[in-house]
Amino acid sequence: MIGSDYLRKYKTEFLLAGILSLALFLNLWGIWNQGISNSFYAAAVKSALVNPPVALFNSFDPAGFVTIDKPPVGIWVQAAFAFVLGFSGWVLVLPQALAGVGSVLLVYLIVSRPFGKPAGLVAALALAVTPILVAVSRNGTMDSQLIFVLLLALWAVLKAARERSLPWLLVSVVLIGIGFNIKMIQAFVVVPAILAVYFLGATDLSLKKKGLHLGLAVLVLLAVSLSWAVAVDAIPADQRPYIGGSGDNTVLGLIVNYNGLERLGLEGRGMGGAFNGTRDPGAGAAGEYRSGSTRLTGAGERTGAGAASAGTTAQAAFTLDPARGGTAAGGMANGDGTPGITRFFGEGLAGQVSWLIPLALIGLLAWIRKPAALSIRSLEDAGLTSERGVLLAALLLWFVPGLFFFSFSTAFAHTYYIATITPPLAGLVGIGAAGMYQQYMAGGRKGWILVGGILATGLCQALFLSYAIHWDGLLIPVILVGTLACAGLLAYFLARDHPVPHNHKKILAVVALGLLFIAPLAWSSTPILYGDRDAVAGPPTTVSGAGYAQAGFALAGADRIPAMDGNANRGAGGFALTGARAATARNATAYTGQGSSTDTALINYLLTHTTNETWILATPSSQSASPIIVATGKPVMAIGGFSGSDRILTAQSFAALVSEGKVRYFLGGGTAMGGAGGGNSAVATWVEEHCRAIVLPAGNGTAGAGSLYDCAGATSGS
Repeated sequence: MIGSDYLRKYKTEFLLAGILSLALFLNLWGIWNQGISNSFYAAAVKSALVNPPVALFNSFDPAGFVTIDKPPVGIWVQAAFAFVLGFSGWVLVLPQALAGVGSVLLVYLIVSRPFGKPAGLVAALALAVTPILVAVSRNGTMDSQLIFVLLLALWAVLKAARERSLPWLLVSVVLIGIGFNIKMIQAFVVVPAILAVYFLGATDLSLKKKGLHLGLAVLVLLAVSLSWAVAVDAIPADQRPYIGGSGDNTVLGLIVNYNGLERLGLEGRGMGGAFNGTRDPGAGAAGEYRSGSTRLTGAGERTGAGAASAGTTAQAAFTLDPARGGTAAGGMANGDGTPGITRFFGEGLAGQVSWLIPLALIGLLAWIRKPAALSIRSLEDAGLTSERGVLLAALLLWFVPGLFFFSFSTAFAHTYYIATITPPLAGLVGIGAAGMYQQYMAGGRKGWILVGGILATGLCQALFLSYAIHWDGLLIPVILVGTLACAGLLAYFLARDHPVPHNHKKILAVVALGLLFIAPLAWSSTPILYGDRDAVAGPPTTVSGAGYAQAGFALAGADRIPAMDGNANRGAGGFALTGARAATARNATAYTGQGSSTDTALINYLLTHTTNETWILATPSSQSASPIIVATGKPVMAIGGFSGSDRILTAQSFAALVSEGKVRYFLGGGTAMGGAGGGNSAVATWVEEHCRAIVLPAGNGTAGAGSLYDCAGATSGS
């Protein structure tokens, strides 16, 4: 039997195990029921398994027609899991779920060393119950992988600063470079913190040596970050897939434009950009796809695009259940509130990440000391070059710029991008809570910081809960009354002339702090209950942008061909595929779902009637191609990329592929194709004029719409 002495000795370890178990439960429970959470990325994983050589390019389809709009490391990790465990929805989510749990452990290790185990435990708990982190850890997007890698980089640079070690500094920037090859520019959010840690923390090194070390680190960072881009761009364009979303068919273009300038709110040339990628159909013949073959195509066939947002909507079984929240593209930023200083306290973002922000910011007052002057000696005297000061500086340099960017930016396309600032926030929560607790137990004026922190945080949480009063109305009085009672008692104990028993103060402070974790824990459970295929948290009516029928996401009926509204993200337009019971989304990028009977009929027809074609189907965008690739492992051509706005193929080049027998069937639909400025509408026009509409078996949406075309025997003549 375990004795009390044993429990006291290993109390921290038991508490940490409990927190990690909680994180494991929140991240993993029920993922085996949710199917494919992101069919766009799942198609890339399936393609990598079916035809491994195309994985080098992060190809969307097995024939190497087009890449997705992200670098490959995150997809490679998912593909490795799928290779070992088999391809399924839960296997694709598993790397993110484990990365989320690993991030909780890393936050504990990072915070507990300089600030003590209690601070580390609170920080770990804060991260474990941050709703948006739970949501991304249960999704096919790779943000959770990125967060884990960035925390490893922070841990490594803290070690480098302590040991004045150049090798550990280089390990840190290599990890950031790997992170860049997971989600590109998002990885650089931590770079200022990394450089500051080494500059402030390596106190025994001269300024010259620090400068040399940091300069070398920057060079290594750039080399690792750009390694994949340079390798891919060095391959002739006619020997590799088209770089989806780039606008100029280069990875560097994708980095600078769509995943760079556009992410920062500046103008780029990504989706729907310059028509630089079009191939002359006479330049070469399309090559043949063979599973396992290294040959992608012949010269001139590199066409297509895969510009992406972080999610598509299809499941492996192609069904949508509105009662369970449906699927979503991850929540678009246009539903995340008006840009400004209060954005994180508004209805759009508050429930995702903001529950403990007041506690973190107020808690800083318990630690920060103002330096006498802006000099190295003054910084040292103020403790800013100590391990504690260096970690505080790192967390602030990671969190504050990200907070301001997401507060004021109109550029970030998905709510879940804010998950990148959750680790420093959790660290600040743990540090702040520990500091406020220590000051309160010591008495004096600084003890009032805890009173203020509890009161401000509790009142903010009551406000956040009021945004979903239909769902969590009972929590509001619990949080409100509990906050007022705890703050009042804390103030009373602090103001008394006669001393209060130490244990009374301790228990009250712990209860008051613990009260503040109830609401975020409740919100973190919502991805299990409702949004298990979505990368945002919260009950149905509060999810911003996309993801739920109750949030203005119009879901199609059982016999629905996938559709995309013309009001696509980034204003690029897109293919609007009409059909029976067409539905459009409001206040969100409109990805509608697939009905199982329609898709089954379509897939069965294609598998029965295609023979030696390279692609069993051409579609306007990856929205309708993804579920077919996931279900069959067969190549499907996404002519216009993710949203249909990449202008790659001309009508003549598509006709040439048809004439060469590379593609026969086309899945179209009612309205115009193409992004801003048109571009792809000529392909639709050619198909409508030269190809024969196919009527699938009665009772299916495709039959009524006549959206499937057979181009066999069509000629390129007009």
